[in-house]
Amino acid sequence: MTSAANRAASSRAPQRGADVTGEVHAATPDPVPGPSVRTASMRSMAADWQARPTPTADTPEPIALWGADDPAPEWASGEGADPWVEAYGVNTSTLIRVDGKCTRFGLIELGGHQFIVGPTATPAEASVLTRMLKTHPQIGAIFCVEPGAMQLRDAPVDTTSAPGYHERPIDGYILSVMHGARGARGSAAPQASPVGLDGGLSHVQFMEFTGMERFDAQIPREVLWRAGRGVATFMRENPGKIALVCSERGIARPSAVAASAALQLRCGDAHVRNDLAAQVIAQRSEASDHHINVASRSFDLMAEFARLLNMLRSPGRGEPRWERKVHLLRQRLPELTAARGAAIDWQTDAGRRRAADILEANFDRVAPLLASGGLPAGTALLWLRDEIHALSGVRFLSPSYVDGHIDRISQDDIDPDSPDAVRLVSFDDYGLTCDNKYYEASSVAGWYRACLPQDGYLTNPISRVPVVALLIHEAEKARLELRFRHPQG
Repeated sequence: MTSAANRAASSRAPQRGADVTGEVHAATPDPVPGPSVRTASMRSMAADWQARPTPTADTPEPIALWGADDPAPEWASGEGADPWVEAYGVNTSTLIRVDGKCTRFGLIELGGHQFIVGPTATPAEASVLTRMLKTHPQIGAIFCVEPGAMQLRDAPVDTTSAPGYHERPIDGYILSVMHGARGARGSAAPQASPVGLDGGLSHVQFMEFTGMERFDAQIPREVLWRAGRGVATFMRENPGKIALVCSERGIARPSAVAASAALQLRCGDAHVRNDLAAQVIAQRSEASDHHINVASRSFDLMAEFARLLNMLRSPGRGEPRWERKVHLLRQRLPELTAARGAAIDWQTDAGRRRAADILEANFDRVAPLLASGGLPAGTALLWLRDEIHALSGVRFLSPSYVDGHIDRISQDDIDPDSPDAVRLVSFDDYGLTCDNKYYEASSVAGWYRACLPQDGYLTNPISRVPVVALLIHEAEKARLELRFRHPQG
């Protein structure tokens, strides 16, 4: 459609170098067009043809889509995929057209960035995939989100490599597709072709991800971040390039990885985060939002983390609530910066950018702290009423006591390492504030029962401010929750 519109506009506009005099004569009524008119017309057509943009590496041919909601399109592979469309509710209008026929690869746009999502190609789709990659050089990389794409189907997948993407030869991947998904039964895994498939795919990288569980298991948040980060890094380093993200099923997993990449490319933009599920459903399929919904909290954390990194990489200082989060991370992750050699100068933009790089490389350690509002490792909040989402995290009055001390309610000794040792968390103008004193859980429960008839809520026995939560040992949450959910019982 775009090409047709360009041709129409080109034919309407006078072409530079065209015979304008001939066009005037052609517009003049003449019952018998003479040779001069026909010659001028031919020259005008030639000029029009020469003016058309020819697809090159800089201006590649636009990717054509099937463009219609068609339950039974003509498939490029020669194999019917209608049951696949019906089973997953695939939107065929966004499927890519190759040589006038429909493929199972879909073009989607998330946060202003284009991605191609699709299944691992079958042997019948090998030529289709090759043709699509050669026709559209803007497709610069294939990211397979599952390990073992080039191994035997019945052989165990080697997951001993470090988690993350590992580059493999693109011609080896194409040959493995031609021989059957991850190799034909009983044959050796295909090796890279020395001729490189006529050199036509030298512009395409093939990246294979190690660390993602397959099929219907929930994807851990650090895996989603890492998988999306690889795609986002490629797109940042190669502006204008499109990443093809594929998996065995080609519906929910690549959509979730593309969503993670889009969120990172847009620095955690809230509008992008809110629209992810709706966008992949509208553009890909009814089933494509599965892993986005299952990992909803993970995507919230990724958006928060991306915004924090963007603030650190921007000149100057950010909003106080975000600076507070950075302060909490600095307190709880001092070993990260120490391991990199010289101390980071947090007062300079260069130092903050370096800190962002370190934090980004350690998402698996930083994310739990963001999720818990900056709580110490091994602790959790037990909410006495509705959970309060304090963006600034939890403020600690002073470092915890190292040795045991007196429970201010029972006046008995209390060991901070005791499973029943708890701390009181109040909510005030500064947000959530954790007291530095420890109490025994049974003492707090008794005090809670005494406070309810008079105040309707638990108060701090010293300051009398309302207590909204208890800081407890994470392993004891289920046990203590029963006691404090029903304090009168």
